[in-house]
Amino acid sequence: MEILLLILVGFGASWLTFYCGFGLGTLLTPVFLLLFKDPIVAMACTAIVHFLNNVFKFLMMKREVDWKIALPFALAAIPAAFLGAYLSTFITTVELTEYSFMGKTFEIDLFNLVFGIILIIFALIEIVPSWSIAFSKQKLWMGGLISGFFGGLSGHQGALRSAFLIKYQLKKEVFIATGIIVALAVDLVRTPIYLSQFNFEQLGDGWIYILVALSAALLGAISGKMFLKKMKMKLINWLVSTAMILFGVALILGFI
Repeated sequence: MEILLLILVGFGASWLTFYCGFGLGTLLTPVFLLLFKDPIVAMACTAIVHFLNNVFKFLMMKREVDWKIALPFALAAIPAAFLGAYLSTFITTVELTEYSFMGKTFEIDLFNLVFGIILIIFALIEIVPSWSIAFSKQKLWMGGLISGFFGGLSGHQGALRSAFLIKYQLKKEVFIATGIIVALAVDLVRTPIYLSQFNFEQLGDGWIYILVALSAALLGAISGKMFLKKMKMKLINWLVSTAMILFGVALILGFI
């Protein structure tokens, strides 16, 4: 049952992430936590799958990258991700309250509450016409700093990165490919820091779970690329905004 769950989540989250730019790490971490019962091991396993999946997606989409946007965005994101990942080893959760729902206890902490509200606001800016704003290319560094920092701090870089990139009205292939290269740049910084806190002996035979999740994620990415021509940019915008709202609500309520 655990293997089946890992396959379904790995494939489905990777397929969605191919278009939205986020979701794989968020959805995989709870599954790995269910398997290993250790947050550090779960985060390390997720980081490995996330990084290798991004490498694979980059190889598939590298010809579509808009380097004029990707480079300033990524160059700002890299030091910010390093700072965020470094601080993540010191920051402790500030629990505001907890509640029970359907027999389970959920915690609402300050960081997820603030981050969830930020995501919902960004999504509404995209959805509500009167709230719409545009970013000039001179502001790319701002998106890189913000998304890179949160990416290193909590691993939630994709939602903010997509929120910024989607405002540049890129072609769907360019939007996806440019997001991938920025995500890969952040992964190159944060993954070694995460893994430095991890003792690989804790995995034991758990490598099979990483291989299963990675295989499912790669198939999800391949499937996403196959359906890309049929996807409209308006639909991708809708997917990104909807996913951001759902993700933000889930963070606020302590579901993830």
